[in-house]
Amino acid sequence: MDWITGNYITVAIVIAFAVILVLYLFAEKKNDGKQGFKKATALKLTLSSLFCAVGIISYYLLYTYAHRGGIYLTLQVFVVVGLFVALGGDFFLQYIRLDIKKFKIGILCFSITQVLFLIPMLVVYRVGWLEFVITAVVLVLVLLMMKKQDWQLGEAQKALTVYTILITFMAAKSVTVFLGDHTVGTLLFMIGAILFLVSDLLLGIWNYNTSKRAHANLNWISYFSGLMLIALSMSPEFTTYLG
Repeated sequence: MDWITGNYITVAIVIAFAVILVLYLFAEKKNDGKQGFKKATALKLTLSSLFCAVGIISYYLLYTYAHRGGIYLTLQVFVVVGLFVALGGDFFLQYIRLDIKKFKIGILCFSITQVLFLIPMLVVYRVGWLEFVITAVVLVLVLLMMKKQDWQLGEAQKALTVYTILITFMAAKSVTVFLGDHTVGTLLFMIGAILFLVSDLLLGIWNYNTSKRAHANLNWISYFSGLMLIALSMSPEFTTYLG
């Protein structure tokens, strides 16, 4: 597969992704029975499979055409694996209000995803003080929101606490990476990471404070858009510097 073919395939997948996301929102709206649940789950996993596919294509093009060091290419494998672990998390979190055990497995999957996304950033760009400051500020704001809305996390409290710290730190690190390396790819990854974090906050509001469909829809839109941007960020098409 050459560069142009890979880009065309990626564009086609992204278009299909957008269409299926709309279908998924409607399917979740009608998810009120066994058949509705199966349809919604199938569409959700299709979306997850598509951002995994884009991740594979992006990495293949990066490996084949980008003039980057071997350690950089090796580290990007962690991002691809993270996308696939997120696919597993998507399956288990489909049972968010039906099975606490599967819900916990889903949290574990996404916690692993954050670690896998963090590894390349920490190795290539090291650790700085700014990401810890951003993480602390965001966590304080999240805690204030949770207290105001009186979230009752129940059995999942410890797992959710660890996960919240991980995803907040991952998003914070993506911000500092972009501030130090102004490429289109780091911008896409940063936006994707922030959307990922926002989606989980929306999921928390929907699950622990309100059942309004708008919060659920915004959660799914921000989550899937975020993961697709992270998958695209690896493409050599986006290694150019801004400005």
